[in-house]
Amino acid sequence: MENLREFASSTNGDRWFLGIDDVTNREVVVHRGNPSSGGHETTTLVTSFLNQRPFGPEHKALDSLLADRRATESEEPPAKPV
Repeated sequence: MENLREFASSTNGDRWFLGIDDVTNREVVVHRGNPSSGGHETTTLVTSFLNQRPFGPEHKALDSLLADRRATESEEPPAKPV
């Protein structure tokens, strides 16, 4: 998986990234655990991640990132016809 964008990290070293799954071409969240806990990596669809409980700061960070992206996309001028 390429083009991962980090959107959250914890004080213990866990990191969360937004990316596109190479096989399904769907948006996913990649969680990389901190090295001292084994550094396990999980991949979850964005919709599933946002519905997982309990909600943590990483959920709010992803929600903010997606909201900012939607706002930016709505401000872009429409493409010119060819």
